[in-house]
Amino acid sequence: MNSLNLTIIGGGACGISLFIELFLQLRIAGLHKNVSITIIEENEEVGKGLAFGTQQPGHILNTQAQLMGIHFTEPEHFSDWLKKHNERIGQEVVDNQGQDEAFTTRRLYGDYLKEQFEFYFELATREGMKLKVIHASAKGVTESENGYEIQLSNGKKEVCNYLVLSLGTPVSSVYSELDKFKNYFDSPWPSSKILENVPQKEDVAIIGSSLSAIDALMTLADNDHVGRITFYSLDGLLPRVQVEKPKPYECKYLTISNLHKIQREKLRSPFVSEVFRLFIKEAEYFAGKSIDWKKAMRTAMSPQERLKEDIAISKNGGDELINIPYALRYDSSQMWKLLDERGRIKFKKWLGNYWAVNRHCMPMVNAVRIEKLFDSGQLKVVADLKDVTYYEKEKKFTLSYQNKSDKVSYVINATGPASAVKEMKSDLVQNLAANNLIESEETGGIKINTQTMQIIRNGKSVPNFYALGHLANGLLLDVNAVWYNVKTIGNLCHHLIDSITGEDIV
Repeated sequence: MNSLNLTIIGGGACGISLFIELFLQLRIAGLHKNVSITIIEENEEVGKGLAFGTQQPGHILNTQAQLMGIHFTEPEHFSDWLKKHNERIGQEVVDNQGQDEAFTTRRLYGDYLKEQFEFYFELATREGMKLKVIHASAKGVTESENGYEIQLSNGKKEVCNYLVLSLGTPVSSVYSELDKFKNYFDSPWPSSKILENVPQKEDVAIIGSSLSAIDALMTLADNDHVGRITFYSLDGLLPRVQVEKPKPYECKYLTISNLHKIQREKLRSPFVSEVFRLFIKEAEYFAGKSIDWKKAMRTAMSPQERLKEDIAISKNGGDELINIPYALRYDSSQMWKLLDERGRIKFKKWLGNYWAVNRHCMPMVNAVRIEKLFDSGQLKVVADLKDVTYYEKEKKFTLSYQNKSDKVSYVINATGPASAVKEMKSDLVQNLAANNLIESEETGGIKINTQTMQIIRNGKSVPNFYALGHLANGLLLDVNAVWYNVKTIGNLCHHLIDSITGEDIV
């Protein structure tokens, strides 16, 4: 057999992490000259992707540096890199509690990713590995006798033996009927399209109030926008605020062992109600008192009041609703796997939003900026969004909520990444689904083997076909975390190396 080719579709953080680990493991196994790697990336720069290619100073990492290393089993590599390159960092470390705990700009992290890619690309080339980068979009995939054929946006085709989908975070097709209107932006990314087309004095509607909405807001604020800005969302909940110095905590009740005990004693998966009862017990143990859970929802408070309270709570070390999810960051995905499909669906329906706002918090530096925008009257948050429509005669969008409606000329969709395959605005994903090369998972994303990251079709793992990151969002809870994706990349690499060493390669 001729030498093998492995193609990675997507050259963002996951794609380059995979490339680096594959090179290292192939080099150690002495197979690096027998396996070539192709990276297909539509952007000009490999490594950054949309999120980390931003140039806006207000786009901040939502995770501390000590967990952002791109190398498998080395989560502290980025914080070590910060220390090594302290002289070039300048104002890019925005919340420096010591480099290990720092929050940095995304553009600095993008520079780190690009540097890592370029170093290992040059090293692999010197070591005799055949590498290729194709700057194009992958539009479709077909199976061939020896692997896969990829149709590219430039009209060419690429053939490979092994294929990995590392597509990044897909834009949602929600409100896609508005795409034809020039003052509608289907995503906060890239931020340049907003800055080039939204006048500073115009009122702007941002659909959503999660971290994606915070990014859209920071794009405007960084560039001295003076028009009114309103978040329109279903629940009106803002992300909570990152704790400046998290208190070390080890869970006593909501643990993997206790969930496994339910499996062992009941001979079934844990119910969501059982998980929630364990969380209540854990939270009240952490707080040292009974909790009024209705009051804890803070529904009587305005978003502005909640933010002010959250800033104070964060500065004081956080509360049980922030610290427990933070303490579970290494275990939550394994706990998610212990739920059956029905349990995962119920969790998303009943508790998903509250988990998200407490687990995925905004950095303090952005929270303080948002507080000032509230205080000045420039920012408002409304809940219970019903509909968004466009009236051609008035050249304005109408946003209906509660028993009211507002009219604005500019709308940014910041509802966050699509969870379901049918809502992913990606020609490639829709082509794969239409041709039955991937199967939708009921709780989001596609069916995969969570141990090897192989794509599953008709109940079986598909040979030599893998997926990373957000495509696995239904089966893996933390796919928006770089450190967790890097962990799954390690598993994928081990499986790939085992598979490749079983091939008759020359």
